[in-house]
Amino acid sequence: MNICKILLILVIPISLFTSCVRKKDSAGDSAATAPAVVNMPKKLVVSPQDKAMNSFAHLMEQADSVHREAWWVLTGERPPLLKSAFGKVQRAILSQSNAKLGNKSLFSCDRYEVKRDVLSQTGYPQKIDMFEKCSSKAPAKHMAFLNAQKEGEFEVTFYPEGLQEVLGMSAAILNKPIVCKIRTNSSEQLLGLNCKDWAQEKNKIQMIRLDVYDYQKEGKDMIRLRGKVYENLTDIRKIEADVPMTGKITVTETELYAPTPSPTPKATPLPSVTPQPSAVADGQQSGEGQQQQTPAASPAGPVVVPMDQPTVLLPGGVIGGEGAPSSDAPVETANPEATNHGWPTDENGNIIENPQPLEVEGDPSQPGQSGQPGAQPGQQQAPVQQEILHDQGASSGR
Repeated sequence: MNICKILLILVIPISLFTSCVRKKDSAGDSAATAPAVVNMPKKLVVSPQDKAMNSFAHLMEQADSVHREAWWVLTGERPPLLKSAFGKVQRAILSQSNAKLGNKSLFSCDRYEVKRDVLSQTGYPQKIDMFEKCSSKAPAKHMAFLNAQKEGEFEVTFYPEGLQEVLGMSAAILNKPIVCKIRTNSSEQLLGLNCKDWAQEKNKIQMIRLDVYDYQKEGKDMIRLRGKVYENLTDIRKIEADVPMTGKITVTETELYAPTPSPTPKATPLPSVTPQPSAVADGQQSGEGQQQQTPAASPAGPVVVPMDQPTVLLPGGVIGGEGAPSSDAPVETANPEATNHGWPTDENGNIIENPQPLEVEGDPSQPGQSGQPGAQPGQQQAPVQQEILHDQGASSGR
């Protein structure tokens, strides 16, 4: 019994020791043979719908580059990167994909609403409506509509009313939709861009409207532009531009209407004023005419100059007035024996019975004629002295 106990005591430690050695050996062998664990990155699984959205955003960026070159050819100014209608649509698509938008100061409003309608698990066909939502109180502005019927080709319609910041006020007033067809390959490279009725402001008063806006990557002319320049919404010039693959760029502008010369104001001649002859002048001219036509005849005999003195009542009649007796008629006296007071007398004191009026020969109104016999032409005629008769003795005097 004692021997058995001793054997058991010896066997148990030995077995325990050998099992531990075996475990260590097996652990070392397993560590030597086990491969190293490598943390491999997980492959992102992108759905076909999201892949299509990324493709649209990438193609919009390429279309923006084409538009910047075309606008530089037309105006000589290259707009900032992605500041166009194509860049605006790209940012709306990225916002739908929850991508972080850089350069927040590019647009005054950079908030969008996107409504997407995917009709297939492959991502095509699908339709995307894009709106600009600047304020919660104001309604959203319809900005663009994307229609992709199949992979590699889609159509974008721009609405100028919602893109006034990039297209301008004139295009917003016209508000004619701009339709662009985009063609691509499997590598998401832009192969073709064709737009109709593209309208965009050149400056504050002029707008360019393109009927032909065509880009072909493999074409002879990469970019062909045909349109008109409008000023105050009236076409004034025709513009054509060609950008070949190799060679010089040609831009031709043609005036549609001849410039209207500004009318020069003509000096209005003042009406000539003809002096109207006065009545006095007419009377003088008519009088002179009559005098020229009927010359005054010189009197053949003595001229009787009437006396302007008032009528004087004298004894024996009226002398010097209208009622004076004719010079040929004898003067009758009431009293032949009356004294000679008041009557004219001669040098001897005798009464003059028939006083004669003063006689002046010739025409007194003409200065060259003499009224006295023997007067020479040019001599001044002696003044005629008139004798005033005074009634000194009549009781009925003055």
